[in-house]
Amino acid sequence: MTLATLVGLRISAAEAVMPRWAYRQVREQATSHAQVKATRVDSSAMTPGECETTGEVVRVYRDRSDELRLGTLAFSVSCMRPGDRIVEGTLWTDHDRLKQARYLDAFLNRVERRCQIALWQSRIIEAPTDSPVIAITPPS
Repeated sequence: MTLATLVGLRISAAEAVMPRWAYRQVREQATSHAQVKATRVDSSAMTPGECETTGEVVRVYRDRSDELRLGTLAFSVSCMRPGDRIVEGTLWTDHDRLKQARYLDAFLNRVERRCQIALWQSRIIEAPTDSPVIAITPPS
């Protein structure tokens, strides 16, 4: 079963790449967990690749660094287009969905004065929520 098929079926793509415990550990160890209003997505010249994303933090669920504030931040999202030859071991986000995304729920780490999504642990969402959309421990 291809990753595109898994995404189309809305089955967790994370389970297709690494064991569930690895993603749970990454979520537990991430510095921050927040929801971000996407304000700009710069397409990679070639996909698959990294799409530079800028957004406004609208919800903070955890911030161990005390550096994440309600404000602007930038990070990259690994994105691909249908038909791309994808690199195994990466959880890709659909480029067109990302370009149209209003909000993202993401686990983040600070790396050299910028945020980085923790091992592809982000999800496009329609609107901010009171509770995180991505749970640290996913339901069985």
